[in-house]
Amino acid sequence: MKASLQWMKDYVSVNIGENPQEFADALTQAGIPVEEVIHCDTGIKKIYTGKIVEITKHPDADKLQVCQVECLTEEGEPVTKQIVTAATNVAVGQIVPVAYHKSRLADGTEIKKGKLRGEVSEGMFCSVAEFGLSTDVVLPEEATGIYIFPEGTAIGQDVKEVLGLTDVVYEFELTPNRADCFSMVGLSREFAVLGKSETTFPEVTVPEEGASIEGRLNISIDDTELCSRFMGRLIENVTVQKSPLWLQNRLRNCGIRPINNVVDVTNYVMLELGQPMHAYDYDHLHGHSLVARKATAGEVIQTLDSNDRTLTDTMLVIADATRPVGVAGVMGGADSEVSNATTTVVLEAAVFNGASIRRTSRALGLRSEASGRFERGVNSEMTPLALDRAAQLLLEITPGSTVAKGVIDVYATPKEVRTVSFTSTAVNAYLGTDIDEAEIISILRTLSFTVEQEGDLLAATVPSWRDDVTGMPDIAEEVARIHNYDEIQPTTPLARIQTGTVSPMHALVHDVKHSLAAAGLDEIITFSFMHKDSLQDLLIPETDSRHQAIPILNPISEEFPVMRTTLVPSVLETAKRNVAQKNLDLAVFEVAAVYEPKALPLTELPKERMMAAGVILGKWDRQEWNVPARNVDFYDLKGIIESVLANLGVEEYAISRSKEHYLHPGVSASISVEGVEIVRFGELHPQVASHYDISGKAYLFEMDLEALLQLNRKGISFTGISKFPGTSRDLAIVAPNTVQAGDILAVMQEEGGQYIETVRIFDVYEGEHIQEGYRSLAYTLSFRSHEGTLVDADIDDRIQAILARLADKGCTLR
Repeated sequence: MKASLQWMKDYVSVNIGENPQEFADALTQAGIPVEEVIHCDTGIKKIYTGKIVEITKHPDADKLQVCQVECLTEEGEPVTKQIVTAATNVAVGQIVPVAYHKSRLADGTEIKKGKLRGEVSEGMFCSVAEFGLSTDVVLPEEATGIYIFPEGTAIGQDVKEVLGLTDVVYEFELTPNRADCFSMVGLSREFAVLGKSETTFPEVTVPEEGASIEGRLNISIDDTELCSRFMGRLIENVTVQKSPLWLQNRLRNCGIRPINNVVDVTNYVMLELGQPMHAYDYDHLHGHSLVARKATAGEVIQTLDSNDRTLTDTMLVIADATRPVGVAGVMGGADSEVSNATTTVVLEAAVFNGASIRRTSRALGLRSEASGRFERGVNSEMTPLALDRAAQLLLEITPGSTVAKGVIDVYATPKEVRTVSFTSTAVNAYLGTDIDEAEIISILRTLSFTVEQEGDLLAATVPSWRDDVTGMPDIAEEVARIHNYDEIQPTTPLARIQTGTVSPMHALVHDVKHSLAAAGLDEIITFSFMHKDSLQDLLIPETDSRHQAIPILNPISEEFPVMRTTLVPSVLETAKRNVAQKNLDLAVFEVAAVYEPKALPLTELPKERMMAAGVILGKWDRQEWNVPARNVDFYDLKGIIESVLANLGVEEYAISRSKEHYLHPGVSASISVEGVEIVRFGELHPQVASHYDISGKAYLFEMDLEALLQLNRKGISFTGISKFPGTSRDLAIVAPNTVQAGDILAVMQEEGGQYIETVRIFDVYEGEHIQEGYRSLAYTLSFRSHEGTLVDADIDDRIQAILARLADKGCTLR
């Protein structure tokens, strides 16, 4: 938001001659941050207005003209100067900018009297480029050639004064909650409070001398949630032309390009009062009607920037009887814009839902001064005044125009008056201050709050333009910023320090991550989304609950339309990208949530189940001169899982074959505790591997942290090391293939007695000397005592007990 201090003087006392930076700092301190102080003076010197009274052809140059220009000396005496120019847009009677001898242009060039092809030239005519004006803020026809001043401009005037280049402009970086400051009138209130002065606003009166508006213009609202107020006036006998220079200057200095008197007035009122407006050519409105309605899906409108915009059914438009004529709050349509042929104008002012305007603006990639104000909020109580102000200005600058009697006002949801109750004690406690109650009341009243007092309780009626004030903290902020933050003494807040804790799940996630990282895996972080086809690629049947995935309303891409119900696709996609980049040795994991809805469509928040998943593939050990490289295998992954469980204090668990569809049916396993599965792992199913372009064998695991959290895990305990030597026995057991190695190991641990220390399988044999359907499993059993050295008699009975138990399973000693 840019604000001209020269313009601001219309409403409040402002001394531009003083240091404007000091007042800008005061505004910033009061919560109205000034980002930059812009001095419009571009450095030009001794450039004045002059009138061309004669033009003759240069005798020795076809492209040059000799102009006699009526000027004033620097002392104010009439003088005629001869200027030789190559400009083609000059004519007798025009008022033009003349750079005198020793004048200076915006780029620092000094102009001197001289001769061009033998003819004396006492200066030069200037274009906007010589003034230092950007071509973005002038009309297209003014961007090139000599700048022509409006007819009637006095001669001998300093161009800096005529074009408003003596102005100072504040560029504000306003926070979104201060929508009231996005106007000259709103800012003038802040100027007045901080400068301890009074504000004076222009008196608005509109003589209605035309025929009644009734029956000639219809205005309605179809969607009252997106449009709360819609107003219109009819202006007739309008002559569309350039605006007066004072109006153009004010718009230019605030960063808006003048267009014509009608459009400029709507922009002027938007800057002055904060109410965006739009003007329509009455004769181009079908049915002479305007309605605020939602667009039809696929409806197309050509906006004022000459681009076709395809609309959706969530966007609000202003439409006539047959088509949209504007994107509400964003930009008008080209078909109904005001042109030089327009004679009857409809002035429209409305209040739209800010969130709706923001969504529409972003969806269309189209932002405007109007949309920025509607997004922050427009005061609906100011709308009638803004409409009348625009009509008043049009009458003033367009002689002969008339205003139709009456105004159409559709006010669907009138604004409610808000009152905030508080006490001075509460405000001081909130701020840590001791400000007198009388000063608090005085500050609020200077900000246009109406304050009533009943005992200790104060009730402040909030002005209609302060939608950001809703409670006592907002009142306290107003008091603090006007009282001056520098006057508030800093105090140390009371803080009760407590020992920080983490949730059990957070602690478990931490331990799992550290255990997997310690085992040599790298952590990855991926999106919480997946493609529905991912579950098909994993061979998971559609009857599986993991297919009940939550669809996303606005997915970041077509590749991720649903929330993931398993981490497996995420780690496999990571593996796929690494393999594609020739990173064939990989060990990664992710710990994150999957999303399990209770029902679809969603009626309540889904369950977020924490899971861990990982994949290993390629070589595990680096090849050295004396150590060959080794491919990862099932037992590498099994060892990783067992080390994680050991670190978590999970010691007693059962291992069985896994039935998971994405794992190889013969090289996979499942770990359960008390019948609850906590981990599934194994070799990736070859068909799944092909879906992810993974050649060779890959090994995958998925761990349910929610199930792990429910276990009674043992804490880490210390056991002293025995000082006595241990002993060991090797047993080769011939067992049916239906008996799992883990079952035999469990028997040995159970029957090993108090001295059993470890049981480890070291050989598996099938073939010659072993009958069909059987295999030989060799185990090493280690025994140790803390009380003395063991002898054979201490462990023989345990060995016999083990063999007896195994015989019940059809196992014999080899």
